[in-house]
Amino acid sequence: MRRSERLSLEGLEDLSSIELRVEWARCHGAPAPNLSADLLRLGIAYRLQENRHGGISRETKRILLQTSRSANVGGDRPSSPLQRKLTPGTSLVRDWHGTGHTVTVLDEGFEYDGQTWRSLTAIAKAITGTHRNGPRFFGLTQ
Repeated sequence: MRRSERLSLEGLEDLSSIELRVEWARCHGAPAPNLSADLLRLGIAYRLQENRHGGISRETKRILLQTSRSANVGGDRPSSPLQRKLTPGTSLVRDWHGTGHTVTVLDEGFEYDGQTWRSLTAIAKAITGTHRNGPRFFGLTQ
């Protein structure tokens, strides 16, 4: 394939293993890893689509990075809970001893029982009478 030709997804099927390694190096800016031709095609196809349509969002990258940093080696659960970004207007609902409690997320803080609160932990304490982890109480962490 000449350098001036633009590679398409369909064109990947026609490339030999050597051509795939060359194309990988061109697309990724690094030598091709020791992978099968099928996996090289998938990696090149992903990069072609990423270049054409844009990659993953900044928020998704942040979540992936946070997940990889918090993962236990050899474990299947993260060592610390992921932080979830709550959008203003979101309602959190919790049933406590047969009574429903609804909290609304504000731009800064939370609204519960007609008052503005700084944290979910303070609201959880007001509901239960004891100190509790607010995000866990409202089901935002494991």
